[in-house]
Amino acid sequence: MRVVPAPARSAVVRDRDRSTRALRVTTHPDAGLVVLSLWDGDVCTTTLRLDPADAADLVRALTDAAVAAAPRAQRPPLGPTTGEVAAAS
Repeated sequence: MRVVPAPARSAVVRDRDRSTRALRVTTHPDAGLVVLSLWDGDVCTTTLRLDPADAADLVRALTDAAVAAAPRAQRPPLGPTTGEVAAAS
């Protein structure tokens, strides 16, 4: 399949490692669909047509995966540590 102009309701996410590869997300409210398509250059290699509820599940899964994959920052303890006394207000 060759490249066609993206509908107005779309987003493109580029592959981190291969600059020619991208994921296009398009919404088709008239058909009640969210379509994910993988592109390599100007060629669509595959598509996945989702119901909006399934797309919401995908967003939750992606959010959970992003949180799990993010580096953990060292945070100071919230309260006093052993041997310390909290100041009275």
